[in-house]
Amino acid sequence: METGRTAFETAGCGKCPLKTLRLCRSVFGLAGGGVQPPLPRLRRIPAEARLQEEDELPRVTGVLRSGFLRTERILRDGQRTVLGFLAPGDLVGDVAGIPRGPALVAVTDAEICAFDPAALRRAMAKDAPFHATVLADVMRQHIRQLEMVWRRGALGSRERIVAFLVMATEFMPTKTRKDGSLVLDMVVSRRDWADFACTTVETICRTLGDLAERGLIAQESPGRYRIRDLAALAELARLDPLRDPRAMILDATAQPAPKGGAHRAPKPGRPAALRMPERNGAPRPLLPSAPWEGRP
Repeated sequence: METGRTAFETAGCGKCPLKTLRLCRSVFGLAGGGVQPPLPRLRRIPAEARLQEEDELPRVTGVLRSGFLRTERILRDGQRTVLGFLAPGDLVGDVAGIPRGPALVAVTDAEICAFDPAALRRAMAKDAPFHATVLADVMRQHIRQLEMVWRRGALGSRERIVAFLVMATEFMPTKTRKDGSLVLDMVVSRRDWADFACTTVETICRTLGDLAERGLIAQESPGRYRIRDLAALAELARLDPLRDPRAMILDATAQPAPKGGAHRAPKPGRPAALRMPERNGAPRPLLPSAPWEGRP
């Protein structure tokens, strides 16, 4: 049997940006406990490839190494709804014995560290700590999905648009400018954004225009936005500035830093700019007057 170190090297994980993930460390720690670790195979998925159809058995099980995926369903009226997005470090496929679900589609080119589902379940059955680690990751993704469902039901259309813009800063490529502003590369299309926020592309365009008029954001190029006041956007979306924007956060121990400013898992905590400033000792109102109030 391979040791955890040799198994890690055999799988080619030494330079993986997610090698510090708790789940990945647990996989290769199995060898030290006398359990054969299920070694992954790297699968490359092109953008818009469909990995799974609705209520179909998954074709791949593993950990998303790079890129982004979306889950979607077709409603009874024929409209598509995007349920959520998977970011690097998320589990994919039948990991916890729940094989059927929504369709799974690649948003961008993606890489998945694919495991044999049977070998993964055998390892979970033999090693209780590893089983607990997998279930903890499944629960994290489940709670994140519940938060997304809450937002879709509790927030208005424009608030959902702004909420996703704030949330995107936690798991999409960003760069901080010297003036403190944040440049976000939105990797999802506006159609996906609209279907996720249960709105239309036209409403997204109007909302972004309103935010630009208020000086909160500026579009530097297609898909690239300069965010000048992230805390103000969080207020507009009725988000808790210290907790809600972190709905897409990955394992707190994972801080991959690939070259070229690619996808990364955020570090624990947020910059001071996200802390809600106080006014005369009292917290600022949650939702200030917005330029679109009174509009349909």
